[in-house]
Amino acid sequence: MRIAVVGAGIVGLSTTYALRRYPVSVRCYEAGTPMGGRSRGGTRIFRLAHTTSSLVRYAARSRDGWTRWERTAGRTLVGRESTVVSGDDAAARYAAMRAVGVRCGLYSDVAAVPGLPARDGTPGPFLVDPAGGVIRAEATGEYLAAAVRRSLQLDAVQRITVRGDTATIHSAGGAWECDSVLIAAGTGTAALAGPLGLRVPAELEHAFRFTFPLAATAGPDGGLLPPLRCWIERSGSWKDGFTSYGHLAGPGRWAIGGHLPAADTAWGLGPEEARRRAESVVTTYVAEFLDDIVDPNPVDTVYCAVTPGLGDGVHVDRAGPVLAVWGENLFKFAPALGADLAAAVAARGLPDEVP
Repeated sequence: MRIAVVGAGIVGLSTTYALRRYPVSVRCYEAGTPMGGRSRGGTRIFRLAHTTSSLVRYAARSRDGWTRWERTAGRTLVGRESTVVSGDDAAARYAAMRAVGVRCGLYSDVAAVPGLPARDGTPGPFLVDPAGGVIRAEATGEYLAAAVRRSLQLDAVQRITVRGDTATIHSAGGAWECDSVLIAAGTGTAALAGPLGLRVPAELEHAFRFTFPLAATAGPDGGLLPPLRCWIERSGSWKDGFTSYGHLAGPGRWAIGGHLPAADTAWGLGPEEARRRAESVVTTYVAEFLDDIVDPNPVDTVYCAVTPGLGDGVHVDRAGPVLAVWGENLFKFAPALGADLAAAVAARGLPDEVP
């Protein structure tokens, strides 16, 4: 059986990695650099904290998968910093986690949750997810790409055609007929899937994450405090409707992104104007709302294009031998999602367990 995976971001690579267990021939096509699209950047946040029990279970299964990857890779891929979610939906996430027996805590006072760059009086409640932490995204991509290097095809897919039970990949390097296809091409998924009748949303908006230098904070014994927890701040108390997510991007560096109004992320603005607006808001937020930031001027910026309004779920659709997958915040699900998509594309069906 011949299988094409289109896209070598985290979803495409993890699926190709899982397909090594199957008696199939696989080509993983990538037009640019592996992990160079929506998966770009050195770090991400892992969390079990979701608002539905199905997503919590899927994230827990993925956490087990990350542990298996770590054993094989011989390196840490998800840190042990833990993740905190604050604001109105913290209680709902706590309830969803407790409903499936996941360990977590809920606190009303920021003083009970050390390890956040939060000022005294920052409003809660605060959900603490002990299984959360910083995903070493770049290290993960290096590990997966090395493991599937014989399947990688650095070649731009131009279109996919279907004839009967087979599909043909038309790329800059030629045509390849195969039995099953997974489109996991990020922003390119809609253009490839649309002509096949797959209803993948094509709307895009700009998203930025900025990194700031942190102060070295000493503990009561004079030593440095443990690494800061990942923090998803959803209280909206700095500015109505503004929420953020932040985590350690490296020693002494805090990466943070903000959720801005649609008018400030609209695709028609272009990346430069959208970056200017995002940086203006986030740097002001850092200066006025966070502690431990040495300088509210970013030292690094990560940009990607995202699909608005998708939230945390996984979306799939099939047309004949072609399966498409899309979504946002998929990085944390990579081990489980890759395994489920591999099974689905090998069986030419739909994945059974994705939430």
